[in-house]
Amino acid sequence: MSRLRVLWPDEVDTDGGVALEEPAVIPFGDAGEIAGHGPMFDVIERARLLYDNRCCPSCHYPVVEPIELADGVRNRKGQVIPGTATLVGFRCRGCRSEWAT
Repeated sequence: MSRLRVLWPDEVDTDGGVALEEPAVIPFGDAGEIAGHGPMFDVIERARLLYDNRCCPSCHYPVVEPIELADGVRNRKGQVIPGTATLVGFRCRGCRSEWAT
């Protein structure tokens, strides 16, 4: 893997070499945060919610779909990245009942 450095004219000395006193590090923000979107939803908590609500509490039908808000993070092509939307509830595919998380 290669390293990419951005050099500004005032960082180059007269010999053409780089005169940096400390290593150049690009700040990416806090871990678990997407630039401009705040903290990401806790992945383990989301997986636990999906597991706990995998069948309907009313009819015990095994096919349940999550209900998500339309606030998911989008990639460069404009498609929503799976698992980034806010999970607000679940809907049973059998009896169509809904319940909150």
